[in-house]
Amino acid sequence: MIFYFLGLIIINKEVLAQSDEDLGVQEVQVTEYFIPDVPEAIKLADKPMLSDTIKVNKNISYKPLIRRFESQLKLNPIKSAKIKGESLSKIYNTYIYGGLGNMSMPTSKIFYSSDRNKSFNYGFTLGYLESYSDVKSSLDNKQKVSAAFRKTNFSTYVKKDFDFGIINTFFSRQGNVFQAYGYNPNLKLEEQITQQYWGYSSVSMSLQSKNKYNSKPTYYAKLFAYDLNEQTENLVSCLMTGQQTFGLYNYSLDLKMDYYFNNISDKYIFVDSLAKELLLTFNPSVSRELGDGNLNFGFELKSIDLRNSKENSYAIYPQIHYDYIFSENNQSINAGLRGGLNKNSYWTLSKINPFILDPYITDSGSLKLKNTETKYDIYLGINSNLGAGMIFTSELSFSRVNDMFFFDLDEKSTYQNKFNVIYDDVNHLLWTSQINWDINSKSILNIQLDYHNYNLDSLQEYAYKPSLVSKLNFCYDIGDKILSSFELIGKFNRSKSDNSASSVSLNNIVDLNFDLEYKYSSVFSAFFKVRNMIGSYEIWENYPVLSPQIFFGLSFCF
Repeated sequence: MIFYFLGLIIINKEVLAQSDEDLGVQEVQVTEYFIPDVPEAIKLADKPMLSDTIKVNKNISYKPLIRRFESQLKLNPIKSAKIKGESLSKIYNTYIYGGLGNMSMPTSKIFYSSDRNKSFNYGFTLGYLESYSDVKSSLDNKQKVSAAFRKTNFSTYVKKDFDFGIINTFFSRQGNVFQAYGYNPNLKLEEQITQQYWGYSSVSMSLQSKNKYNSKPTYYAKLFAYDLNEQTENLVSCLMTGQQTFGLYNYSLDLKMDYYFNNISDKYIFVDSLAKELLLTFNPSVSRELGDGNLNFGFELKSIDLRNSKENSYAIYPQIHYDYIFSENNQSINAGLRGGLNKNSYWTLSKINPFILDPYITDSGSLKLKNTETKYDIYLGINSNLGAGMIFTSELSFSRVNDMFFFDLDEKSTYQNKFNVIYDDVNHLLWTSQINWDINSKSILNIQLDYHNYNLDSLQEYAYKPSLVSKLNFCYDIGDKILSSFELIGKFNRSKSDNSASSVSLNNIVDLNFDLEYKYSSVFSAFFKVRNMIGSYEIWENYPVLSPQIFFGLSFCF
């Protein structure tokens, strides 16, 4: 132990002795910068090699640790909702309407329907309107002629919902008795001589599928029949329609048969060419989405069989429509090509002009009935939502029409007060536009304007087809009690003539209708109506309008 202690003393003395010595200063001169140099590595192998003969695989497994997170958020529980049973608004079964006018126009209407039911409904309507009015003759303003008329109608319907589809049945009967008052009053004719009458009965039955899904086929079938003037003009019509969707395509097929047969009654005899006519229609089509719009493509094939024709005639008409949607709620544009055949019968023409000749041999068979054929009709339209409740629609079309009908006063008729129907081939240009404006919850404005241009092949003059038709309708609700409506009608350039002595000159039509309804309650209401407030024009040649027609009435529901 003593030797270790002496050794430490000697070492400490030597260290202290060296610290006292002067080490001096050494200078080093650097001639260039130091550039480290790393030799290139030599790759022994592309892949690392395991030299160990034993390969160890580590099996690692994970499993979630379930632990509930305790939140400090406190929620207020929502109470369960309760469904409050509210009864549906009452639909009254019976509606009665009646009143009188300044032209002794008693009128009444009764409507009855069954209670609200999803599977079975039925109802009927009775209507009656009669006038004993006189009007100043256009041939002699100093005298008046009778313009009396009487209209009656009855209709009933039944609707039944079955598992296989919905069946609708409908029956109606209409009667019309009126005076052909466009004769010279100097003839001193009795009312029975100029009185005309026609009755119209129709019955229909339809079956419609209940399926509304695109993946399953849908169908519609309808059987329709009518007779006119006590079984002198008759029709049986059958229509069958089916639709099916496959992928992006929707296919449709219409099959229709129209059989016109006359001369059932011995009261009147049709001319031979009008005794029978059979029309068969085959109309397939396919539609699908294309681009940002919808395309529908098809055609209509017609087979026409006339009694006085040795062979059937056939015609095919295009049916192409494309609707391009710019914005679902703002604007869309549509264009297409269409055509077809319109059947002109005594019934269809007499609804337009009730003073036409009868198509019977008793009237010399002078009325000619031809079908109007639209060879093609090219059209372009637009639908636009202008905002603020205003919707604008417009369409421009150009068509080639064969046998378009026109009316011409027949001077060979017994009292020169009936019209014949003449036909001509026409190039027809039509521009129609309409604005519907819901101004607010109380008022609605509708403006309509139509422009027609007729370029006829043979006729030098025509009448009763105005070049410009305008209509303005304004409805206003005053306090949910008083409902008012104004309608302004204008028809201009109603005739085109070659300035000959026999040319027809018709005044423009500018007229105003007014309706006012006071709803005392949901059950009782009062009406006030004025028709043809301006008047002073002829509807047909030598037939001045009845003006003004003032009417008031009451209605009751229970």
